[in-house]
Amino acid sequence: MTFGHMVNWWISQGDFWLYEIIWNYGAPVGGGGFLLVSGMSASISFKRNQLKAQSSQEFNMKRARNVYMLRCLFIFLISLLWNFIGTLFMGLSGVWLWFVIQTISVSLFMAWPFLKTSRIFRLSMCFVFWIGNEFVFYWLAPYSNTQNILGYLFYFLYNSPDQNVILGYFPFLLLGTVIGDVFFESNGIDNLIERKLFLKKKISRNGLLFGGFLITFGLLYNFPDFSNKSTFASHIFIVGIQLIIMAFLVYIKEIRVISFQKSYRFFEIYSFYSFTLFIAHEILFFLFQPIFNFINIWCVIIPILIAWTFLFRFIYIKWDKNASLKFLINKIAVAIADRIEIVKAGKH
Repeated sequence: MTFGHMVNWWISQGDFWLYEIIWNYGAPVGGGGFLLVSGMSASISFKRNQLKAQSSQEFNMKRARNVYMLRCLFIFLISLLWNFIGTLFMGLSGVWLWFVIQTISVSLFMAWPFLKTSRIFRLSMCFVFWIGNEFVFYWLAPYSNTQNILGYLFYFLYNSPDQNVILGYFPFLLLGTVIGDVFFESNGIDNLIERKLFLKKKISRNGLLFGGFLITFGLLYNFPDFSNKSTFASHIFIVGIQLIIMAFLVYIKEIRVISFQKSYRFFEIYSFYSFTLFIAHEILFFLFQPIFNFINIWCVIIPILIAWTFLFRFIYIKWDKNASLKFLINKIAVAIADRIEIVKAGKH
């Protein structure tokens, strides 16, 4: 997303087609990928808390739910502030805008009850939301500029349609919870050979099989809708790409047992500071005007990305988790949840 945003901000109007390509075809590792990984994280955290609640008298799932909901609330408030600032400086279309950060916060709120359901049910609901989004959009689209309830509903659900709208992108997070369940289950397999076979079957083989099918379906369904991020074909195409990428990464990392601990340490830094990076990279907007063409823009973006990586590597060494917004949000949420428990105990 950092790369795509810099192209968007600095590319000249005559070469804006470069950003259009990145916007439409980079979605699997952009907004959609961010939601998928967020769902995986939510699922793994939920499963860990369930085990912790079973083995501890001091910890329970009500407290875990409070921490989870508070984190969602803080991310949502940040998203509103984020959109407000964007409206002031970048001429966005309002505080209520489905940027990925707002979509993630609302999706996490919605995901909590689903975390207790079966994987098959969650997978089914992914397609219910994707298909339902098509019907709802075409139903409400004629009212997009009207001052009535349906017009307001269209604004709430589709401001703007080419962003990460909730009905179209919540399923990515829901799918991520299913994949997170699989990874959590694999961590409970002590035998290395059995663990490899489990991941090969559940992630790599299924990812390639279903990913290939979904990519093909997305390409053929109402061609060329797969290139338009607001369409059903695009969502199916994106999730197919995500499954292929996931299958490939699991194969080289888990099944082939290739160590990334040293050579690819920056992946860990990107993960650790993902939310911090997302917020901080917006200051780069002010560096240049949109004056670069599709050739010389690489001479600017690549050095900045390298410098950006080394900057956060320095931050990682210097301040570690204390510079991570995810960690700080969680710390505040835990403190408030504990305070709620103390107040409740005092009343009793």
